Amino acid sequence: MKSERSRSSETAAWTGIAGDLILALIKGAAGYVSGSKALMGDGLYAASDAAAALARRLNAGKSGYRGDRRSNNINPGTRPAISVLFAVLLLMTGLELASTAVRSLIADEPSVPGIYALIAALAALVLKEALFQFQYRFAKKKGEAEVNVHINEHRFSLYSSLTALLGMIGAMAGQAFGLDFLLYLDPVAGLLIACLVLRKGYSLIVQSVHGPLVEELREEDVRPYMETVQRVRGIVTIESLKALEHDDTVSIDAFISVSPRITVQEAQEIADRAKTLLMTRFARVTDVKIQFSPYQSVYPYKTNHELPENEVSPLIQ
Repeated sequence: MKSERSRSSETAAWTGIAGDLILALIKGAAGYVSGSKALMGDGLYAASDAAAALARRLNAGKSGYRGDRRSNNINPGTRPAISVLFAVLLLMTGLELASTAVRSLIADEPSVPGIYALIAALAALVLKEALFQFQYRFAKKKGEAEVNVHINEHRFSLYSSLTALLGMIGAMAGQAFGLDFLLYLDPVAGLLIACLVLRKGYSLIVQSVHGPLVEELREEDVRPYMETVQRVRGIVTIESLKALEHDDTVSIDAFISVSPRITVQEAQEIADRAKTLLMTRFARVTDVKIQFSPYQSVYPYKTNHELPENEVSPLIQ
């Protein structure tokens, strides 16, 4: 079951990477042929999405993720170096794109993209949206921690595509109505997208070298999570609970005690119920790991599922 889920997750991840590469080729080729700096920049940003996704797969292998055999075959010491290499390539190409856009801005009359470039950009935008919906729905259905990552990356990818479209439409309108100043909107859009690519490359370097910026939540912020876990029937006590915040997501690592008179399977079911409850009640919680052990104390003791029949438990699941 777990291996089948891992294979499905890997298929979705590699489908996204391949899709971004195809979109990069389509946009890049159409932009190069038409001379559109904006569309070339949008293609470069699609390539940066593929590079960032591939770097995440490599870093997942470094952190002990076993679902990706291809990343596990790579020496763990080389994974950060490969990610940094991707980032450096993005920075270099982003600088080259910015330089090309600036040269177009100072030219007497910048080139204007043709209608086929606009059609290619619109088709690529539709394909990108379909790819995002596939990855987002799959990650949300499987309860994976990358849901918010897909949302954040798609937002900036959408910014890039819309900027490219506005630049091309503005330049084409300027040519049609004889407004020379509008011809410069395409290279201006290319320069803006180059800045987004440089930002993406810098972010990739930071994450590759230092890892994701993670902050542990304070005790008062963790209390709602602990109260929610304690409501699950069968949990005697919470030995420890740590909540880590990364961007807009929270991952929880908890250690609970259960009755020593139940089976391991029953204890696992209790832990699964606690995980489901946390991820259902708190939208920011995207990853939950719960370990359990038998409760060690002086007998007899009473757990929250051993109340007398005439006593109603205040613990709501």
